[in-house]
Amino acid sequence: MILSSGLPAHTLEFMSNFDFNAISIKDITQTRLLTCSPDETMHEAAVKMVERNCSAILITVNDQIIGIWTERDVLKLDFSSSGARLRPVSEGMSSPVICINENISLEEVSLKFKKDGVRHYVVVDDKGKQQGIISQTDVINKHNFEFFLVLKTAGSVLKPIPPVIQSTQTMAQAGKLMHSSHSDAIRVEFPDESIGILTERDMVKALASVMLNPLVADYASPNIITVNEHESLYQAKKIMLKHGFRHLGITDNKNNLLGIINLSDILAGFRSTYVEELKESLAHRDALLKDSLKSLGLAKKIIDNTQEGVITTDKYVVIQTCNTGFTRITGYTEAEVIGKTPAIISSGRHDKKFYQAMWDKINKHGFWQGEIWNRRKNGEVYPELLTITEIRDDETDQISNYAAIFSDISQLKSDEEEIKRLAFYDPLTELPNRRLLIDRLVQEQAVTVRSGKNGALFFIDLDHFKNINETLGHSVGDRVLVEVAYRLKICVRDCDTVARISSDEFVVILTELSEQIEPACNEARHIAEKLQHSICQVYSVMNHKLYISSSIGIAMFPEQFGMPDDLLKQAGTAMYRAKESGRNMLQFFEHSMQEAVMERMLIEKELRLALDENQLSLYYQPQVDYHGNLIGAEALVRWNHPKKGFIPPDKFIPIAEECGLIQALGTWVLERSFIHLRQWDKRQVHLPHLAINISPRQFYHPDFMGILGKFVKQYQISPSRIMLEFTEGLLMNDVDAAIDKIKQLKKLGYTFSIDDFGTGYSSLSYLKHLPVDQLKIDKSFVEDITKNEDDAVFVGTIIAIAQHMNLGVVAEGVELKMELDFLKQNGCFCYQGYYFSKPLPEEQFFEQWLKKANQCFN
Repeated sequence: MILSSGLPAHTLEFMSNFDFNAISIKDITQTRLLTCSPDETMHEAAVKMVERNCSAILITVNDQIIGIWTERDVLKLDFSSSGARLRPVSEGMSSPVICINENISLEEVSLKFKKDGVRHYVVVDDKGKQQGIISQTDVINKHNFEFFLVLKTAGSVLKPIPPVIQSTQTMAQAGKLMHSSHSDAIRVEFPDESIGILTERDMVKALASVMLNPLVADYASPNIITVNEHESLYQAKKIMLKHGFRHLGITDNKNNLLGIINLSDILAGFRSTYVEELKESLAHRDALLKDSLKSLGLAKKIIDNTQEGVITTDKYVVIQTCNTGFTRITGYTEAEVIGKTPAIISSGRHDKKFYQAMWDKINKHGFWQGEIWNRRKNGEVYPELLTITEIRDDETDQISNYAAIFSDISQLKSDEEEIKRLAFYDPLTELPNRRLLIDRLVQEQAVTVRSGKNGALFFIDLDHFKNINETLGHSVGDRVLVEVAYRLKICVRDCDTVARISSDEFVVILTELSEQIEPACNEARHIAEKLQHSICQVYSVMNHKLYISSSIGIAMFPEQFGMPDDLLKQAGTAMYRAKESGRNMLQFFEHSMQEAVMERMLIEKELRLALDENQLSLYYQPQVDYHGNLIGAEALVRWNHPKKGFIPPDKFIPIAEECGLIQALGTWVLERSFIHLRQWDKRQVHLPHLAINISPRQFYHPDFMGILGKFVKQYQISPSRIMLEFTEGLLMNDVDAAIDKIKQLKKLGYTFSIDDFGTGYSSLSYLKHLPVDQLKIDKSFVEDITKNEDDAVFVGTIIAIAQHMNLGVVAEGVELKMELDFLKQNGCFCYQGYYFSKPLPEEQFFEQWLKKANQCFN
């Protein structure tokens, strides 16, 4: 008999009473709906849900459903707020409501519940008219795949044990915990150490009550109904439906609580076992078919109602029967295939050798199992998991039939591809991630060794990209990263690889470069410059025009042959050297760079100590007019290391910017400057103008204006005495945002100077809109004005621009009288440099300059 299968007695009993009739969604649709108007409060809606014992309420206008409010939505409510429960339910509803057609099968809707992550659907007919509502619970009660629940244990669907809350805590705290942990139930620990449970439905009851933010103990169930982890899911479902609740505790053999499952886990159990147990199910059915053809009546019912496709053929492989699963998967009816061979669904993807090998195995072992591609009636090719079994006559032991059982594994294949994509590709840019990059780098290194040709590895970092995220938000930053990825891909060949390995770090592998290292380096340099030029083009993102540069480090291989991680480190080291060289640069790796990296790491570590241990000090460099009279000064930070002596600012300030210390360092400089101004005022010596350098990250910090205001008030210094200096790099993130903030600060009295003018992103188009007061000519131009005609013309042009736009102009780095004379002749009358004075410690500046100038100031 076919039932002598070795299955447990309760499984056989279940199968004997199994309802094999197909059930459509319309048969279980609830037409008696719980509804409310959009204006009703969340409290009123909760009262209705409790009275009807419903998990959701539909929001309707003129008998049309416009939204749904569920138990899950209640978790978003702040129970500690008295006004929250009085908000209209329309503010918390989900809209529009997801609809499904009344004619789809239970299996299809169960998969859809899992895919959409919801618990309710509005049911509509073929014309789109709303017929009612269906929930996960309705599907579980009527699902015709409970056979799998008999074979599956309750412990097999366990998720991580839900979080625990004390019974003495409030429902507001419970709601936040459930919402943040994405749990529909949490454990409750009572003072006697017993464990209870609090569910979403309990949260609805609390909202429906008149109490404001009651305690967890008021609504939690003191005990959890449990079953052993080895009990079947079918038994677990029966217990849950019998008691009328949706959660069940799972214990081990020692009665320790392992976790909590819900009805959604039962529903997931149908599909989660599908592929895993498919082979066992197919093998079991094969055995049943071999054991006895006399039980075909019952077997046919099972076959007709299974989701798998089943066909039987005679010994000449001519189709004799097929089930509804075959029709559902292939589109062919029984009448269309009877008398034909399975070649009718052949995809054409497999050659004769494939089929020959398949039949060789069937003839040798009596069966074949594997993956195969077939074609539906509509022409679509799909993958399936196929088992072919020969059936022999009991009396003659000769082959009488063949049975083929198959399942459409398109979704499984799709899931596998998605898993592979997530494992090896960056989800934002769809570029290879670090894992795939390393794999390809190993391959390319091996290829270059065999071919004798060189390759190159580019480590690309976007300059100041963090400023975009911090000032404009990550959504803007993500759009920029996607655009950068696109620009990189179109600039390289198909044989090259572009990858994203972290936030704003990209890696490019170039292959098939010249065999000689020097031409290969030239090729790599040319491509790197092309990439830099492409990255630097303007980005138009969400009404912002952004400018970004990049620093690129290059490591050649096999010249720098080593492990992939070593090659990445070398390219990264070269990239940091490019940043230290001024950004928007590229550098090739040299072994001496590794020493510089180690030194940089040491400086970063010691700079953090320097801020805490008072190793920093402020120096002041005078700014004088064309008569040599003091008119102001610039505050400059200096670091006197206890062992290494003075460390140059150009060595530690870029490191502070990259490691995030620049905000703390900039705030320290601001406060020390205000302190010294106040001290000088108290000594009856007044400095009318002090220039202070501001970094982009400091400028865009949300509390920058608050910090300035705090120091102005604390040290009683007028903002009109403070000139804030910034470089043109500050404008690259968002010119409009920079202009708005500068205008706000100017209203308070601050003045502004563009430092190192001409060395960064210079543009008259933004300069004419910038509300600045001064341009500062970089010393790199000043030092060559008497030697280089281009620099002389450039400096003269800057002065002319400043005069035309009524801006002040300061020349820094003045060291020779010839330079001073040139600047005077061209209309620049404010200077700063060693010709007048080097930067001086505070007290020395006071004695040598402020005292002498005091009479002039007064």
